[in-house]
Amino acid sequence: MNIRKEREKEFFVEHIETFKKLGLADPFFIIKTAFFQKGKFGRQVQLFESEISKGEDIYIEFYDNVTDDKGTVTDVTPFNEDRQLFKYKANPFYGEEYETKEGTNFKGEPFKLYTVPTSELVAVLKDGTEITYALYEKRKEEAKKEDSLPKLQKSLSLFPDFEEEFPSNKGEILLNEEIADAPLSEITIRDLAAIMLIKPVSARPWLNELIKQTKSEL
Repeated sequence: MNIRKEREKEFFVEHIETFKKLGLADPFFIIKTAFFQKGKFGRQVQLFESEISKGEDIYIEFYDNVTDDKGTVTDVTPFNEDRQLFKYKANPFYGEEYETKEGTNFKGEPFKLYTVPTSELVAVLKDGTEITYALYEKRKEEAKKEDSLPKLQKSLSLFPDFEEEFPSNKGEILLNEEIADAPLSEITIRDLAAIMLIKPVSARPWLNELIKQTKSEL
C-alpha cells in the first residue's frame, strides 16, 4: 500500500468546500513535501514532469513523513496546522525556468523532476480568494507572535491609556486619604487598570501614591 497516495485522498477531503467555492469539480490536487535546498532561498517543492507538463494549475498541500526507528515511512501528516492549500499556476516555460533532476524509480522507469520555489505558489484561502506566498508567511509569523504574548500583556492591551483619556482629577477625593485601603468589592475598573498598568490614574489618592512609590523603587 502506498501510504502517501492513501493519505492524499484524506487530505483532499479537507479542501472540498474550498474547491466548491472555486467551482472546481475535479481539481488537480496532490500532496508534497516542502524542503530546503543548499544554495536556494526558502523552501522548494519538486514536481514530476508528468504533473507539471499537463499545463494545469496544481493544488498542493504540504505534508511531513512519519518514520519509525529504522527510517521507514509509516505515515504522513499535514505540514501546516492551518491545513493551508496552495496553488502552482501553470507555467508553459517550466522547462526553461526550473532546475531539473533525472533518475530511475524502483521499477526501473526513468523520471524527471522540476524544483519549484514555494515562493512562486499562491495560498488559496478557505473562501477561495488568493494571496501571495510571502503574505501568507507574514500573516503566519504575526499570528505566532500574537500567540506568544504573555496572557497578562494581552489583557493589558485591552485597557485604554487612562492617564490620557481620563486625566486624574486631583480635587476629586472619593475616599478619606487617611483610609489607605478598601474592600476588594469596592475596587473599580479604573483602580484595576491603575494596578495592572502601574500608573497613578486611580481616583483614590492613596492608591496613586502607592503606585508612584512602587515605580520609584523599580
